[in-house]
Parts: sequence; C-alpha cells; structure tokens
Amino acid sequence: MKSLHMLLLSAVLSITLSFLAGTTAVWGVIQPASYRVTAVKTQEIPLWRKAYDQYELGRTSSDPRNKSAHFRRAEALAQQAIKADPRNDEGYKWLAVALGAQAEDVNVREQIRLSRQVKENIEKALALDPDDDISLLVLSRWHYKVASLQPWTRAFVRFVYGGLPPASLEKAESLLLRAIATKDRISHRYSLAKVYHAMGRREAALAQLRQALKLPVTFPEEAEDREKARKKLVNWD
Repeated sequence: MKSLHMLLLSAVLSITLSFLAGTTAVWGVIQPASYRVTAVKTQEIPLWRKAYDQYELGRTSSDPRNKSAHFRRAEALAQQAIKADPRNDEGYKWLAVALGAQAEDVNVREQIRLSRQVKENIEKALALDPDDDISLLVLSRWHYKVASLQPWTRAFVRFVYGGLPPASLEKAESLLLRAIATKDRISHRYSLAKVYHAMGRREAALAQLRQALKLPVTFPEEAEDREKARKKLVNWD
C-alpha cells in the first residue's frame, strides 16, 4: 500500500508551480503594467498577492512545518481575495496553486479532493480571464498528469475514491497551444514537448524542445525548464 501511495503521490496532480516562484519580478512578468502601477500608487497589497507571497515562502522553505503553514495561509488569503472580489481571476488562480502545493504531503484521499478543487478553481480563473497564459498552463498540467495515470491506478482511484474528472492529453495540447499563442514561453514549449512525448509524437516533441531552447527566460525558474529541455533533447533524440 505504501508503494501505491507513493505512485499516486507522484502521479496525481500536485501543482506546485515552481515556475512562478522566485522574486517579485516574477509578478511583474505576469501582471499587466497598469495593474502594478495602481497597486504601488495606492500602497495597497491585493489579497491574492499576499496569497502568492505566502505560497512563495512555503515553496522556498526547507522546514516541512513552515512549508505547510505558508501554503495553508496562502489558501486562506486566496479565499479572502475571492470573497472580496469574486470577479478577479487572480484569487481563483492562487487558490488553485495553494491547494496544489498542499497535495504533496497528504494522504491519497486528500490528494484526490485537492486535485478536484485545483481543477475547479483554475477553470473559474480561466472563465474570468480566458487569455491568462499561466492559468492555461496550470490547467494543461492538470490534464497531462491525470491523463498520464496508469489504467490500473485510474481504476483504483475510481473504485476507492470515486475517480477524478475526465482528463486528456489532447486537452492539455489544446490549452498549451492557446498559452503559446498568448505568450510564448519556455515553460509552455517544454510542457507541450512532454505532452507530445506522452502521445508518442517523438518528432513533434523534439521540435518543441528545440523551440524552447530558442526562447529567453522570462522568470528565474524557467532557466530550470530550459536545462530540462536541453537534457530531454539529448535523451529523446
């Protein structure tokens, strides 16, 4: 049972979004300039931004207790952001991120619950802002990870826990193509390469890796994706 738990731990969605973490400059990459200026002028820190800060503190913490505590605070702040402004997609986005981060260190039943909530909230974020390329990336990764579950694992989850929402590699591909059309990033190309590789489309996967290596790093953690892309290009070629 322990080995099954570890398999699900790695396979069932656990969106930590390390590609968004780092300095406040990352926020600058993602957010429109007009929004940033307004926030600075009013000296008000949006609740969703506080949620992001707590997520970042958790992501970079080496203490498991502190990590979990920060992720829970991020969840609570994102919930407050949604309550304060239910028409702002950022609250739902960061709620999805905080929930996904917590899925790393919980039992299988809780992982399944969190996975469903991640999908629900990131879809709400996209309903409010269909062109947010990071939200598209988050949902694409949900589809990729869930669709990549082995059939026996999927059957077990369905039998014991009622299953997960439908997921497909084709949907992951579609979401990533939309993300690329909005903002071409290393992370999008690298993720699309993994989707194509899972589909058995080797040449398409290699083409995406090559394209990823041509793009600039737009936030610090994309440097990690670039190195991963370089290694996979050697291993898959």
